[in-house]
Amino acid sequence: MAIACVFIPSFPLAAAWRERTACATLPAQAAVLVINRPQRGQVIALSAAARTMGARLGMSQVQAAAAAPESEVLVHDPALTQRCWEEALEALDAASPAVESPRAGVAYLDLRGIPLTLEQQRERIARTLGAWPARVGIASTRLAAYAAARERRIVAPQEEAAFLAVQPLRLLGLHAEDQERLALLGVRRLGQLAALPGGGLARRFGAQALRWHALARGEDRTPLRPRPRHTTVAASAQAQEPIDRMEAILFACRGLIEQLAADLQRAGRRCARLELTLESERGEARRLRCEVASPTARAEVLLALVRARLEGVAEGREGAICEAVSGARVEAVRVEDGGIPLSLLAESRPDSETLQTALARVAGAFGEESLRRAEVREAFRPEGRFAYAPFDARSALASVERHRTASDTATQPSAHLRLLHERREIVVRLRRGVPCAVGDDEVVEVAGPWRTAERWWSEGSERDDYDVQTAAGTLLRIAREGARWYVLGSYA
Repeated sequence: MAIACVFIPSFPLAAAWRERTACATLPAQAAVLVINRPQRGQVIALSAAARTMGARLGMSQVQAAAAAPESEVLVHDPALTQRCWEEALEALDAASPAVESPRAGVAYLDLRGIPLTLEQQRERIARTLGAWPARVGIASTRLAAYAAARERRIVAPQEEAAFLAVQPLRLLGLHAEDQERLALLGVRRLGQLAALPGGGLARRFGAQALRWHALARGEDRTPLRPRPRHTTVAASAQAQEPIDRMEAILFACRGLIEQLAADLQRAGRRCARLELTLESERGEARRLRCEVASPTARAEVLLALVRARLEGVAEGREGAICEAVSGARVEAVRVEDGGIPLSLLAESRPDSETLQTALARVAGAFGEESLRRAEVREAFRPEGRFAYAPFDARSALASVERHRTASDTATQPSAHLRLLHERREIVVRLRRGVPCAVGDDEVVEVAGPWRTAERWWSEGSERDDYDVQTAAGTLLRIAREGARWYVLGSYA
C-alpha cells in the first residue's frame, strides 16, 4: 500500500505569516517567533533564521527576544491555524479519497487505485497545496512516509527497512522520559530499536513498546482513518412579501424541511440537531434550535419539531417570533450516519417523537435553559452528590433503556432520600447527647451520627448527620452544625 505524507514544518508559523503577509513561505533571512499568548508567552514555532540567532522552542518570550533581538514576534491564533489547515485538507481531498490528519501540518493520503506513477502523484499533491511550503514523501507506512516527506523523496518498499534504520528515534513521538531511558541503553535511531528483542522491550517499557518496535521495523497494519468531513445540509428561501402569520410561516417551513429531508436521505445521513433562522424585514435574525431525541431524516418528524418550537415561542415568555418574516433557513447543524438502532422490545421504550416534540414545546415556552437533568457526583454530603446539567434527550432515552434492562433483575428498591431545596432550621431535644424529639414529634429510632468535615475555610465546616424516625412514622435526615439543627430532607 502506498501512503503519501504531507508535512508543512512549523505550520503555526506558516499560518501566522500568511495572515500577516498573504504568503505562507517565509524569506530565508526572516527571523520570526510565534508565542502561545501575548503576556509571558513561550515560543511554540520559529524560523530557521531565528534558530540560527540562538532562539529555541520552549523559551519564554523574554529569553527568545534576548537571544534573537531582531526577530519579529507573532501571537499564535489557534482558530486561525485550524481554519488554514482545514482549507489545506479540503484541497487535499482532490488528491485522494482518504485523508488522515493526526495534527495540523501533517496529513496522510491513501494512494491506492490512482492511475498515476508515484512521482506524478507526489508532484500533483505538491501543486494542490499551492503556496504552502509543503514537503511530500511516499512510502508504504505512515512512519516511513513521514520520514520521506522530511527529505522530499519516495522510498521503495525494498528500501524502507534501510531507510528507517538511520532515522532518529524522535520520529516515534515518544515521551521525553521514555526517550531518555532508551538513550541510556544506547538507542538513538530506529534501526537500533528494531534490533532489540521485542519481549525485553515490553517487559521494561510496557505493551506500548511492542508498537514502537513494530514501527521501527517498518510494520504498521493500522489502516488510515479518514478525517470526518463536515457536510452542510441546509435549505433557505426569501419571501416575496413579509409574512406575519404563523400558518404562513409554517407553510414556508414545510417546503424547506421537505427539501432538507430529501438531501439528508440522498446523503444517507440523519439530523440530530435542527436550527431554524427567521429573518425580519430590518435584517434581524432569530435563531431557534431544536434538539432531536432520535436522529431522523423524516420530514414529518422535523416539521412537528419546528411547529412545536414556534408555537412554544409564540405562547411562552419569549414573545412574538418577529415583526414580519422576510426569509427563512433550516439547517441540520449536527448530522449522523443513516440507520436507526431498534430495541428488540421497542414497545417498552418511550416514544422518541413524542419526547422530542414535548421538549421543543417546553424549550419554546420557557427557554432552553429550563431543560435540566440531575447528574450524580462524588461528595461526602448528600446535597453535594448531585448537580444540574443541560438535558440531552438522546442520553435520557439510553438511560431509560439501561434502567429498564437492569430493573428486570433488580430487587425492590429501598427508600430514597429526597433533599429539600433549602434546608430548614428545626428544634431538636437531646437525651444523653442523642436526638429524642424533633419539634413536637418523639423520636423512636436514631441512626448516626455521621460526621463530615469539608470546606475548612468557611464556617460550619464540621457537621453531624442523623437519620431519625418519629412516632408519626416520618423518616428524616437531620444535621447539627454547632448549636443549630437543620432538617435536610425526608425518605420516601
